[in-house]
Amino acid sequence: MEQMLKDRREWVNEQRQMNLGKIPEDIKPFYDRFNTETPLSPEEEAAKKAAEEEEAKAGKKKKEKKKEGKKKGKKKGGGGDDDGAGAIAKIGPTEVVQKFDE
Repeated sequence: MEQMLKDRREWVNEQRQMNLGKIPEDIKPFYDRFNTETPLSPEEEAAKKAAEEEEAKAGKKKKEKKKEGKKKGKKKGGGGDDDGAGAIAKIGPTEVVQKFDE
């Protein structure tokens, strides 16, 4: 545990030196610096590419089915005279004001 804290402190000091004395805002790069992927073999690359193509084809088929299932028609809402003007905005209190005689 102490070794990890020491390593992290050293990493922060290195970052400060590289960035004109600014302390890094996020410590995540410290933990991600050793997380590297091993290069794939040619067989693994081909298998991965084939799987991605199959997923893309399946995604296209789903989109086509969704488009076929949708009905085309009029939009819901006011279907009257629409001259391009917006709805009338009513300004004022919503409650009814009554005058009482004294």
